[in-house]
Amino acid sequence: MEAPIRTASDDRSRVRGRSALDALSRPFLAADRLVERFVLPTLNPLAQTGAIANMSFIVAVVTGVLLLFWYTPSVGEAWSSLDELDAVGQWMRSLHRYSPDATVFFVALHALKMFAAGRFDGPRWVAWVTGLVLVALLWFVGWLGYWLVWDVRAQAVAVGTARLVDPLPIFTDPLSRTFLTDPSVSTALFFTVFFFHMLVPLAMGVALWMHISRVSRARFLTSRVMTA
Repeated sequence: MEAPIRTASDDRSRVRGRSALDALSRPFLAADRLVERFVLPTLNPLAQTGAIANMSFIVAVVTGVLLLFWYTPSVGEAWSSLDELDAVGQWMRSLHRYSPDATVFFVALHALKMFAAGRFDGPRWVAWVTGLVLVALLWFVGWLGYWLVWDVRAQAVAVGTARLVDPLPIFTDPLSRTFLTDPSVSTALFFTVFFFHMLVPLAMGVALWMHISRVSRARFLTSRVMTA
């Protein structure tokens, strides 16, 4: 089979694409140089966005497991079990609440940097595709996490999600009505949300391994100082 013939327009398109990526990468390079004027290169967070995202995600997983000592997965008791936490429980809840925010922030920064550096084709395509899968799973886990608190915001998320499904000819009655009052919410549904919130991070671990398995000299976690 003959190789496709490259034309002059193809070459020009490639040059324009590379120029656009170079323009996008310049602010990152400038930020790196600026940060490293004040800290050591090993402590530059912009050079470790992927590792920081991983560490933040691990903090979220660990604190989520520890929160099970206080949390009651029940429609009637979920909110009260979190509202009545002691000092240690409140600290764990805060870490579990804000570490995913850090994860999302550094994942977005990491993806933008890799895209600007042109690391999404050739041998890097596996890392890029698995990275996109990880972003989708991360959003899904966070979306499920809002349900588990079962406060006013969680109810709004549930009702809004159900309204997206209501137009489909699946249920005889609008699904959104199910979440208007606590007694109408199925305990089985709540436990299903809880189960997937605990299970999906395992799938993320597999995707993360695939994400870095083809990358040479990948930094999976931050150093002790950077972690602190």
